[in-house]
Amino acid sequence: MTHPWNGKSAIVTGAASGIGAATAEMLARKGMNVVLSDIQPGPLAACAARLQEEGLRVAHRQCDVSDPDLVKALADFAQDTFGNIHLSFNNAGVAMHGVPMHEMQLGDWRWVSEVNIQSVVNAIHHILPRMIRHGEPALFLNTASIGGLQVNPNWLTGAYSMTKFAVVALSEGLENELKSTNVRVAVLCPSAVATNLSDAHTRPERLGGATERPQQAFLREAIARVGVSPAYVAQRIWRAMEDGEFYILTDASAQPVIEARHRRIEAALARAAEYRSSAGD
Repeated sequence: MTHPWNGKSAIVTGAASGIGAATAEMLARKGMNVVLSDIQPGPLAACAARLQEEGLRVAHRQCDVSDPDLVKALADFAQDTFGNIHLSFNNAGVAMHGVPMHEMQLGDWRWVSEVNIQSVVNAIHHILPRMIRHGEPALFLNTASIGGLQVNPNWLTGAYSMTKFAVVALSEGLENELKSTNVRVAVLCPSAVATNLSDAHTRPERLGGATERPQQAFLREAIARVGVSPAYVAQRIWRAMEDGEFYILTDASAQPVIEARHRRIEAALARAAEYRSSAGD
């Protein structure tokens, strides 16, 4: 069955494994031209080669998405290879769990911020304008996290959630700004997914080099035990693309925590209104 995305072109970052790899494969099987990108050259090339052997229209380009010059080179490569870019899946990210924020090293703050936030800013600067200019229907899809809608009270996720709140805010702002254009915006907020998110060996040299973070070993066990598969998330994304969703969630497990946060905000608003009324100002 044909669909509006058939024959269109996509960039998928973080595509050597996990959600990125599963989504890149799904998009290619749906008939899209897909540029896979990741900081890991070996796994990236292997993933692309496997899809190419099946006759799927894919190419690959190594990229550290926290480096704006490399993101520009990625956009140039995608455009030179497949023409107009219709889908930018800004998916690459890193975890930062298990350490109280006041004990974190400044290098870790820089790493999680540049990969999780600055990478989206780089895509906004170097990829999004090309999508607007060609005028054809397009989607700018950012991966945040369920941690972008709440701070897990048990997992010490303050720094990670900070970055993912930022991705949600960037996405909401872009949705407002792009309403009159051809580009739609969406934000993926997955709960636990069985991926290698807890690994830290891909940290680039300019941000401190490969490292081990034993403090988040629990994360590896937790997502392996309760996480949905990357293929499930890829299919969830496709359904959301078809239905025009903005917030894309993978399950409702965090609903109690999110609702409690919203009730707290609503209570604060009520107190502010009461105070304003009583102050007579």
